[in-house]
Amino acid sequence: MMYYKVREPILYTGLERESVLLNLESGGYFSVNSVGDRVLSILMKRPSTVEELTYEITLEYAISRESAERDIQGFVQDLVEQGLLETVDGRDGS
Repeated sequence: MMYYKVREPILYTGLERESVLLNLESGGYFSVNSVGDRVLSILMKRPSTVEELTYEITLEYAISRESAERDIQGFVQDLVEQGLLETVDGRDGS
């Protein structure tokens, strides 16, 4: 099972209508909406799988599991490609 976590050194801050991730190594940044912000808040607490993230999001938002899973998978992949998330082997982050 593939777990994702926020890479270091990444700064994450919430603004009024969006949140922003800043990669301190590259200077690149990525802004997200409220659902993306919720996904990131989960990942800031603990490494999680797409399935776990999908479960959490479908509990909080009126969205189908299939749609949520597809959107979260794409979102996570975008953040990995931007160097903002990384994959780890387990919940302990190793």
